Amino acid sequence: MFVTVVAVLCRLSAVSSGSCVEEIVTDSNMTPEMSMMQCAIGAQAPLAKWMGEHPIYHANWRLERYKCVPGHYEIKGHA
Repeated sequence: MFVTVVAVLCRLSAVSSGSCVEEIVTDSNMTPEMSMMQCAIGAQAPLAKWMGEHPIYHANWRLERYKCVPGHYEIKGHA
């Protein structure tokens, strides 16, 4: 099954709900061994690493939540 990891990130100084965005972090094409169970259980550490290395989201952003989505996922804009 194809799995996509989607992070919902919000600005630290955010007051309104419109300052959160969705980002596709990885999918089964990039990480072929990833299953829904592996995503649900083990995505937190790779997400922290991804945020620390990301040119935009490494500072002044927080991970609000993440989701493991079966199949391909398209960003819907503001989360």
